[in-house]
Amino acid sequence: MKVLLIANKSKATAWEALEKVRGWLDGRGCQVQVATRGIFTPEDPELHELCASVSSCDLVCAFGGDGTILQAARIIGRSGVSLLGYNFGHLGFLAGATESRLIEAVQAAVDGTATLDERTMLEAEAVFTDGRVEHYLAFNEMVVSRGNFGRIISLDIAVNDHLIDSIGGDGLIVSTATGSTAYALSAGGPFISPSFAGLCIVPVSPHTLNARSIVTAPEDTIMLVPAATNRQRVVLFFDGELASVGTAGDVQVARILVRAASEKLRLLRFGASSFYDQIAHTFFRRSDA
Repeated sequence: MKVLLIANKSKATAWEALEKVRGWLDGRGCQVQVATRGIFTPEDPELHELCASVSSCDLVCAFGGDGTILQAARIIGRSGVSLLGYNFGHLGFLAGATESRLIEAVQAAVDGTATLDERTMLEAEAVFTDGRVEHYLAFNEMVVSRGNFGRIISLDIAVNDHLIDSIGGDGLIVSTATGSTAYALSAGGPFISPSFAGLCIVPVSPHTLNARSIVTAPEDTIMLVPAATNRQRVVLFFDGELASVGTAGDVQVARILVRAASEKLRLLRFGASSFYDQIAHTFFRRSDA
């Protein structure tokens, strides 16, 4: 078995946990690869090497907060490799194990007895006014933002070619169920069970009193078209990473198509709290004491 280990080196406890897991895996005769750091820039050569080679792995273990686990998910992409995340952050919604059961969790993952959650990812196709087309994949969300554009931006929203509305504001989030506890929640979106396979459209600071979140079916296609007025230049983010601001001159984003990806992210869990217990304790501050 080949295992890739990724840790947030700024957290000493996370790196120490990685070393303990590496020692256990070595003892089991596993082939272990360790990323040099947990957070990569998009241009980092090692990131591209890991993305290209991850399909040869059987398991990826991430040690850190949700940001480190998101980085690991970006590396895994469409490969179908299972991901076990250890929580060394604040929220830990993506983590499936804790430091207190460090070896038990990785043993369950290696032995195939850990619980498997298949989580929906989203894919997007951005078409630019010069004809260029770019494709993206995200685990939490895609954001269409005004970036440093000083005015509000206007977006036409359609689902399956049916125009829903034209909304002006700071932008729009298209979130997976997993991402419903991230940026989409801050923008007023709903909590969505991680098992839901559709997407959720959430306006960001809409310049209207009537804007509402829209939850779509798994097979739906969302189309977002920036209005041509005011020479607005929208910015795209995927899981918090800047994706595109267009190119020089008058080239802009003409439209974005978003849908649930056919591939799933395989998250492993061992002894982790249920989704509803997590939101109760984290957001509603419920205590069992």
